[in-house]
Amino acid sequence: MKNLFKTLIVVLALTTTVDSFSQIRITGVDPNQNLVFIRNYGTTTVDITNHILSSKLTNFTVGSMTVIAGNPSALGSMQTAWVQGGSLDAAGADLALYVPGTTDFNNTSNLLDFVQWKSGGHGREAVAVNKGIWTAGDFVCGNPTYTYNGNGGTVDYGVSHWNGTGCTTSIDEANGGEKLTIYPNPAKDVLNVTIASNVAVLSYRLINILGEVVLESNQNYSNEKLSLDISSLPKGQYAFVVNTVSEVITKKVLITQ
Repeated sequence: MKNLFKTLIVVLALTTTVDSFSQIRITGVDPNQNLVFIRNYGTTTVDITNHILSSKLTNFTVGSMTVIAGNPSALGSMQTAWVQGGSLDAAGADLALYVPGTTDFNNTSNLLDFVQWKSGGHGREAVAVNKGIWTAGDFVCGNPTYTYNGNGGTVDYGVSHWNGTGCTTSIDEANGGEKLTIYPNPAKDVLNVTIASNVAVLSYRLINILGEVVLESNQNYSNEKLSLDISSLPKGQYAFVVNTVSEVITKKVLITQ
């Protein structure tokens, strides 16, 4: 029970609570303890007991699981239910969330959320890829608890919004303030960067969630506007990292090609 309490504290602390999209989402998974965290990002109370979870093609309802915390039968706005049950493979598996009454698990309209850990290609991955909420082969690295750090928004899907213990697949934003302005964001073909007059840029890099540098420059800039061609880059979340004479500034960038 002590470990269960620690897991609850970690997931509740890492779950963001600032969006109003009407969605039920998976916000944490600990396969070592068969624990699942489900959050209501909508504005009204929802009964999620008949929502269906699927892991490695084995299906079970939320209502069939043991309630550890929260109220799945009346899950309020921005509340999280903590349930335990099913059989989750800690060595590598998926977890998909479906609407109540689902019989056709290949129908993307029935799929609400998806995550997989340790390795790719599990269970309902193909359905999630077809729906556009996951990329084939992606998985959350590290160890449990696997935690969602998005806002429940329509673009906050995919491995870039999940972290494992000892391994980070999301891109964190740090520093910068108004020293660096990036727009539009999300971006499609061109990313504009405006540099404040009091900032001397030594170099910049655009990095994907795998840590690969996809754009870079070692030219010095100050009080300038840059227009970067990103038309050839795949959609996803990136980090724009700028080295200045005094600090490193990191900005999140979402590309939507």
